[in-house]
Amino acid sequence: MPQYRFLTGSALAATLAFTNLSAEAQLRYRVKLADFGEPVGEEEFFSPAAINNHGVVAGTGYRRGDEWYDTDPIAHIFRGNAARPLLGTDAFGNSYAYGINDRNQVVGNYTLPDTPGAVPYLYHNGRYQDLRVEKGTGSGDAMDINASGQVVGSANAKALFFDGTRSRYIDIPGAVSSQAKSLNDHGTVVGNAFFDVSSGAYESRAFVYDGREVKYLQNPLADSLSPEMVAVNNAGQMAARTFNPDDAASKSFIYGADGRWTQIAGLPSPAGEPEVTIVSDLNNQGWAVGRSGGIDCNEGNCYKAFLWRDGQTVSLNDLLVPWQAKRWNLFDAVAINDRGQITGRGFSSYLVYDSYVLTPVPEPEGWALLLAGLGVVGTVARRRAGRRR
Repeated sequence: MPQYRFLTGSALAATLAFTNLSAEAQLRYRVKLADFGEPVGEEEFFSPAAINNHGVVAGTGYRRGDEWYDTDPIAHIFRGNAARPLLGTDAFGNSYAYGINDRNQVVGNYTLPDTPGAVPYLYHNGRYQDLRVEKGTGSGDAMDINASGQVVGSANAKALFFDGTRSRYIDIPGAVSSQAKSLNDHGTVVGNAFFDVSSGAYESRAFVYDGREVKYLQNPLADSLSPEMVAVNNAGQMAARTFNPDDAASKSFIYGADGRWTQIAGLPSPAGEPEVTIVSDLNNQGWAVGRSGGIDCNEGNCYKAFLWRDGQTVSLNDLLVPWQAKRWNLFDAVAINDRGQITGRGFSSYLVYDSYVLTPVPEPEGWALLLAGLGVVGTVARRRAGRRR
């Protein structure tokens, strides 16, 4: 019996070692195409915006319109193997989806035929809720939604907060306009407000709102415009990006809950070009995604999608599993969930513009160690069965 216990313990140790190795080994991703699941015209594509923890993606599908040269934006969700329009979008002129939570509640905006302005909405189970503070008037966007169904965005050029029951404006004293960009599950909101500083000149300020008061974040770079807020996670970390109008450089940062910042290092840019690193999202593990390159880069050449993790910036192209790495060029990552799944845009075989979902996979040596552990368990079981005969 002690021998069996020793062998069983060894098997369990091997399996636990696999778990630790998987956590410490280099992350790898496999790619899944995120499209309409059917043949479409060259001008038609699905543009992702957000991904929930079930891997469901919200975004906008650009479909062929009434004229051959026209494409219509239609709010979609990608689930399984195809992107499908939200129910009821055929009644709208245009529609967009910007955020989604784990209950598959979707937020965005839509327009109505022959009616000016865009309506910020909350969609669930085929029903749309108008989130404007003054119902039936004004224009705006719903940008993000948290686990409990709270929503942020803007309406009538003012930052909007929907508490799950009603919408209200976030009071930002002195601001001539404002927009809320993201919120976490605690209801903390980040965004930008604009102030008239002198004779028509406007100044942007990045803000954090905790439900009681608005606080402003310090600009990390004196030679750049105020940071544009992107996301806030449940730990209070915030993602933001800056722009320098003198050389067109863009840099990105992660703010801590205390307001201190860390710069996201950019990927190598072409020689002599100022850096362009644009963060797009941040998950609850503190991982950030976006794109990086130089000021003359575009989607077709030197932009690369990146993952920022544990203080290191890595091209997502370098993290693809080998059998897919040669077929894809990922130039942008727009959203990441808490499982580490990422959605964004790229070229498959460097020829076709496509959207994708990346899912983490274990390293081969991790699988080998797991199989070895299971082999030990199998050996123990066979020996015990043989002794009992």
